[in-house]
Amino acid sequence: MIKRIIFTFTYIFTFPIHAQQEYQEQLDKLDYPTLYSNFEKHYKNLDSFQVVKYANAYFYKAKKQKDTIRMAEGYYYRAITHKNHERLDLYDSIIALAPGLKKSNFPTIAHLQKAYYYYYKLQYNKALENYINANEYNTGDNKEELALDINLSIAQLKIRTEENQEALDTLKKYWRKIEPLDYKERKPRTYNRILLHLANAYRKMNYVDSSDAYAALGIRANDNQNKESNYYYYFLLLQAINELNNEYTIDPSLKMNKVLDYMSRIDYKESISLIYYHIGKSHLNNNHKELAVTYFLKVDSVIDNSESILPGTFEGYRFLKNYYEKKGDVENELKYLKKIYAFDSILDTNYKSINNTIKTKYELPILLENHKNKIDALDRQNKKSKSILLVSFGLLGIVLLFLTYSLIQKNKYKKRFQQLQENNISKKTKEKSKKPQEKPNIPDEIFTKTEAYLKEFEKKQQFLIQSMNSEKLAQQIGTNRPYFSKAFTYLKNESFNVYLRNLRLEYALGRLREDATFRKYTIKTIANESGFSNAESFSKFFYRKYGIYPSYYIKSIEKIIRKQVYILK
Repeated sequence: MIKRIIFTFTYIFTFPIHAQQEYQEQLDKLDYPTLYSNFEKHYKNLDSFQVVKYANAYFYKAKKQKDTIRMAEGYYYRAITHKNHERLDLYDSIIALAPGLKKSNFPTIAHLQKAYYYYYKLQYNKALENYINANEYNTGDNKEELALDINLSIAQLKIRTEENQEALDTLKKYWRKIEPLDYKERKPRTYNRILLHLANAYRKMNYVDSSDAYAALGIRANDNQNKESNYYYYFLLLQAINELNNEYTIDPSLKMNKVLDYMSRIDYKESISLIYYHIGKSHLNNNHKELAVTYFLKVDSVIDNSESILPGTFEGYRFLKNYYEKKGDVENELKYLKKIYAFDSILDTNYKSINNTIKTKYELPILLENHKNKIDALDRQNKKSKSILLVSFGLLGIVLLFLTYSLIQKNKYKKRFQQLQENNISKKTKEKSKKPQEKPNIPDEIFTKTEAYLKEFEKKQQFLIQSMNSEKLAQQIGTNRPYFSKAFTYLKNESFNVYLRNLRLEYALGRLREDATFRKYTIKTIANESGFSNAESFSKFFYRKYGIYPSYYIKSIEKIIRKQVYILK
């Protein structure tokens, strides 16, 4: 009896072990294509248990046979069974095999997967480092497609760090490239990424119509039975934000509620905080301050439980701090003041020097590599090799000089902008100051009338009238143009045209500095509002007077407003 019981227990506990060994032996007998086929089938069916088994079987078979390429594939299959790219050690194992993986895509892919991980953890410097490494390893068979993936990721990083125009230039180039190639059907992920980043970059630059147009394309492409797992709700989010930013919209739309429900289900805190912020901002724009506070507090509750904060939601904290300050609630005022300090430090750490790194360690090496490849190709063809090499190096030198010049100009513009903000810049006019003239032989009353009328002219801002000229002003004073011109030149020691232009430029500068709405206008509209007939002449004379272009001034002042924390007003 006792022997029977012992046998029964032994059988019960040893049977699973024997079964497992038999199952593993069966897996070991399968060839690589069969193992991968089963892995892929279970991966699509979301059967994680079977996926892990076939991924491990693939890897250990390759390791046993010392097949480096298959080992890299096995590491990759094991890595993607884990969500959010979190198995960095497996990607590092692929990278460690790189010397034996020449012409393989896997080292590039491994660096890309690590970059995605760091990006979604908001560690942008580490993400950028891996994008750069991915580009350096990108010599495999799928080089062009991976290069596109890397460049789209860099553009996404630029959007996150508010370099929207540079990102937009890259995205538009790739959109023109893929639009006729049916990427929508053949490569939907790439198609949707370009559309989504285009729509987002245009949104951030306040080009609402363009943003909505690209978002609508994305919605049409993803409005299907897979909308829970594709890009559908992300495009819908951008459209909903654009609607909320309309000055006549107050309450969140059905679109926004659908997006909020989806983002809550998948617990995507960044999008949830962005939704609450824009609903709060909409209420604030319509002077519903208490409702705005409610939603800004919701933003805080989401961010308070995560390590992320988006630059676009940061203004909500400034509002909360000022709101509690006006209410005399010192405790909450200090609470949000501390958060402003903490989040400002996080944003500064994440974004500091990223764009310079992109230019120096990513874009410039690619540019140099492209020139090197052209030179090598010309050398192989042996066509006028010496002269062509000299020309190519000359072009390379020109490019380097141009880049150096661009950096110098950028620093110069930055310095002039700072001087403008401090009101220390000297007027950059080409007109030479003239020596005082002898008093013209005209009636004294002309001088008196002219001087008095000019004060009213400036006070009433009649210089903003585009059709204004010396002839019309002379008529208003009650004299003729020759008399007026002589009196004006004697009083102001400059021509009327220069005087009129400087008043208009000073008006434009003042409004750009103080008026946030004015800065959102197009350059053409700003020019017209300031009395200029066209954007070209306005930009030219603005640069001549202040040393920077109005577009650069607007971009710089907006950047300061986004980053600067006003503790006391």
